[in-house]
Amino acid sequence: MKKLLLLLMVLALCACSDKEVAGISTVETENAYLIRIVHGDSLPAANVVARVRSAKFVRDIPGDSTGAGFYAEYVTDAQGCIRVDSLAVEEATIEIVEEGEGLFKKIHAADIQKGDSVQFAMEKTGSLRGKVYLPKGVDFAWVQVYGTDRLVKTDGDGFYEMDSLPPYDGYGLRFVVGDSVVEQSTSVDAGEETHANVLAFEPDSIQVLDFESAEEQFSIMEYGLSAKGYMSSTDTSVKTTPAVELIPEVREDIAEFIVDAGAGREGKALHWESSAGHGFWSFYGIWVCEEESPCDLSATDSIVYYARGTGVVSVIFETLGSENTEGKTLAYDTLKTADEWTRYCIRPSDFKPRDDKYGNLGWEVISKSVTTISIAVYDDTEIWIDDVVLYGVKPSDFIVK
Repeated sequence: MKKLLLLLMVLALCACSDKEVAGISTVETENAYLIRIVHGDSLPAANVVARVRSAKFVRDIPGDSTGAGFYAEYVTDAQGCIRVDSLAVEEATIEIVEEGEGLFKKIHAADIQKGDSVQFAMEKTGSLRGKVYLPKGVDFAWVQVYGTDRLVKTDGDGFYEMDSLPPYDGYGLRFVVGDSVVEQSTSVDAGEETHANVLAFEPDSIQVLDFESAEEQFSIMEYGLSAKGYMSSTDTSVKTTPAVELIPEVREDIAEFIVDAGAGREGKALHWESSAGHGFWSFYGIWVCEEESPCDLSATDSIVYYARGTGVVSVIFETLGSENTEGKTLAYDTLKTADEWTRYCIRPSDFKPRDDKYGNLGWEVISKSVTTISIAVYDDTEIWIDDVVLYGVKPSDFIVK
């Protein structure tokens, strides 16, 4: 009954005009698909261009032609109506973009044969952003959208952007990456920015700490992730004996600890010195995953970092948050010299076995639900540390699942 009423309403509205639309009178209705387009305020979208293409159409790129051609173009009449008499394909798309509004829909040959009618409302357009991970030797990728003539080229880092996309649930995307083609789908909401990343060539490592900026030490641009660290810094000592376990005051103003790396290394590094007595420690920490959604980093093959200094350091994975079983897992290293940088490599087997002392729950437990990574130094230690990289995990392992 609802479909019949809509059909009668559209027929009445479109038939009220005898204006020629794409060369066809809107008065005639037999074996035709009548479409009425309205703005977001429900007023008729008069004199707007509607482009109809094969649903398999993508705009050609150099050296890669799909052979699916453009189908037809219509202009709405004063009542916002167009009439489609036939389709040369089984499935087509209709796309309209007009002054910040738009629509994208699929129509079928069967709809024309039935003489169906419909009303579509335009909505505020959205945008698409993303990153295509580029394999070695590939300098850029092409991004196409099925059913449209949208075609963009990524930059040298694989980033792309596409504006003024009508809202649609299930755009088909086609990525041409060197000699490979990757297809996936995404939805664009009205007035919203959507991120669509291609993970097919995603690296199996991620730099989790980089101290080039005091405002942002952990950052994955394509996922919008960034975080600034916190410290229990120089001379802020925490007794680790069972008799006295103090909670340190944590500070976030850590710019003074990010210094020139020195000793022949370019860029910045994190530096601090603990002059605490035996049994005390201080630390730097950073949130890498949300408390509400800890990350599974158990696939980590190794943790590599560069450091110089003297004393004892540990790399710590933690699970924090009131909704989680809090705890940590840690592995120790002895710093060799302050005069030159050394590459250190820690593997899961190097982490201290679970003993439940001071929250040590072991690698098997904590690595599956990590929220923070910390660097701790003990007793009399001075350290410069830089570029902490996890191998065996990917950037996408850090997004909320």
